[in-house]
Amino acid sequence: MSAMDPIESFRESYVLRSQSDAAENTVKRHVRHLRKFEMWLQDRGKEITGEIEVEDDLLRFHRWMKQRGAGTKCPECETMADPFEDLCPDCGADVSEGEPVGYSEGTIKNATGAISKFFQIQRPDDPNPVDQWETTGSDGKWSITTEKKRATREGVFYLESDEVDQLIEAADGFRDKLIIRILVSTGMRRSECISLRLRDVEPDQKYILIYERKNDDYRKVGFRSDKLARDLQMWIDHYREQEYGAAESDYLFPPDGKGNSDHLGETVVRDIVVEAAESAGIQDDYGTDAMGRTQHLVTPHALRATFAVQCAKNGIPAPMVKEALGHHSLNVTDIYTSVIDDDAADMIRRDGPSF
Repeated sequence: MSAMDPIESFRESYVLRSQSDAAENTVKRHVRHLRKFEMWLQDRGKEITGEIEVEDDLLRFHRWMKQRGAGTKCPECETMADPFEDLCPDCGADVSEGEPVGYSEGTIKNATGAISKFFQIQRPDDPNPVDQWETTGSDGKWSITTEKKRATREGVFYLESDEVDQLIEAADGFRDKLIIRILVSTGMRRSECISLRLRDVEPDQKYILIYERKNDDYRKVGFRSDKLARDLQMWIDHYREQEYGAAESDYLFPPDGKGNSDHLGETVVRDIVVEAAESAGIQDDYGTDAMGRTQHLVTPHALRATFAVQCAKNGIPAPMVKEALGHHSLNVTDIYTSVIDDDAADMIRRDGPSF
């Protein structure tokens, strides 16, 4: 098993933190559930290290486990086949016509707990989808019950325009200000921001191409801000070449020399936003994670929410915002989808938030 495997890393961190024999048995169960979740995600073109959405991922996985997560009963010998296998492990028969078998509510609850624990330990800086929702019964209904929900009252934390201005002003240096401006003006994820290559950015045209690995394609995101366009061009023409490793990198944000990556790290981006918010006096906390670390409200994810809310306030239709954010849970007609790429970029370039 590779040391870089996120689930194996989770297992090691869990046992080390617990320092008990009982943790070994618990984490074995967690790992089994996480492997199932990982394979289910990969079957849908997603990764366990990517953005996990409550309705599009967690609830669908919950439903899948209940209906056929345990496997398929072979129509020939009645042996249970893994749900990801096409052939019976015993007789080799095609199991596609077999009876699907789901898990019990107890097992599904344990799997949900494993996913929550994975986020607490392995992804402490990202929104925990299980923290946002919890089961209210065997019917699979869910309700919001989070510390973050209680802290923000409305459940969606975002910044007002004056707070965004304060955040950018408080950021340290040209690069950090530019990163914040990109995040809040386009709604892109921090992982997408650090993965941008020079060829993906067109400052004069006011759009950015964001590569989506799960689709092996790009989505086009427009932006409205003249200031962002000027700063992007200034970064590319002047400031970027002063960064460590810029000459050998084709990424918009080269590595800072603190790791082995070809580009800036996600943790660096998080720290940029969190520290700028603290300097600006607009940071707030809503609790601690499983490791005792403070959970902050102003994070890169909050800037993504700010983009979405500001777009909505400016009258941009939800399907357009969903396309810009790279979400896939909104059901739209085929004809609407066929024009959404260019329309989303054009509308946001015209009516989106400008910081």
